[in-house]
Amino acid sequence: MPEEALQAAFEIKTACDEISRRLLRWHWEHKPGSNSLGALLDHIAQRQQESPDYYDRMPDLSGKSSWQQLDTTICMRVLLDPEKDAEKPLDLLGNTSSPGAARRACNTVRTARNEAAHATDQTDAAQAAILFNEAIECLEDAYAGTAFRENELARYYRQAEEFLSRCGAKEPVASSRAAADEKPAARSTSRQSTRQNQRGSAQSRKTGGSRSAVRAMPCIAGAVRKNAHRV
Repeated sequence: MPEEALQAAFEIKTACDEISRRLLRWHWEHKPGSNSLGALLDHIAQRQQESPDYYDRMPDLSGKSSWQQLDTTICMRVLLDPEKDAEKPLDLLGNTSSPGAARRACNTVRTARNEAAHATDQTDAAQAAILFNEAIECLEDAYAGTAFRENELARYYRQAEEFLSRCGAKEPVASSRAAADEKPAARSTSRQSTRQNQRGSAQSRKTGGSRSAVRAMPCIAGAVRKNAHRV
C-alpha cells in the first residue's frame, strides 16, 4: 500500500501540472495582445526583473519551447501574481467572471500539487488525494463550461475518487470552504441525490457526500499552512 500510495501521489502531481498548464494557457489566450508561448516567456522574464522576490526559486525557463514543458510552479506563479509593481499589469484572473473563484481554484491546485510532490508516506499521499478532490470542486466552481468542459471535469472527478481509494482515504474530506461557503440545503440535497444516481455528470459529482469529514485525516487548513513555504 505505501508504494501504491506514493505512485498515486506522483500521478496527482502530474495531473495538477496538466491542469495548471490548461488554466494558464486558457487565460493567456483569452487576454488582449500576443498569445504566444514566446510572449508568455518574455512576460515572465520582465516580471522576474520587476519583482525578483516574488519570482524567486523559479524553474529554469531557458530552452522551454512548448506549453507541455511548463509545470505548476511556473503556471501558478504567473496566474497568482499580484502585479503590484508591474509596469503593465495583466490581471489574468481579474478578467474572469468570478475572480475570487478562479483564485481559489488556482490556490487549491497549487496546494494539492505541492503536497503530492513532497509526499513521503501514505499519510502524505492521502492528504494530497484529499486536496486534489477539493481542487476539482474549485475548478468546477470557477471554470465549468469555460476552461474545462463538463466531460473533462467528470474525468477529473473519477481520477480524484481513484486517488482517494488508492491512498487509503476512502471518502473525501470536508472542503476547507464548506463551513464558510455552504451551499443552500436544497441544492446540496439535489446534488447528493444525483450523485447516487451513477454520478451522471461533473456537476452531479460535487456532492454533500464529498464534503463529509474523514475524521482520521489531517485538516485541510493544516495542509495549507504546511505547504505555504513550498511555493
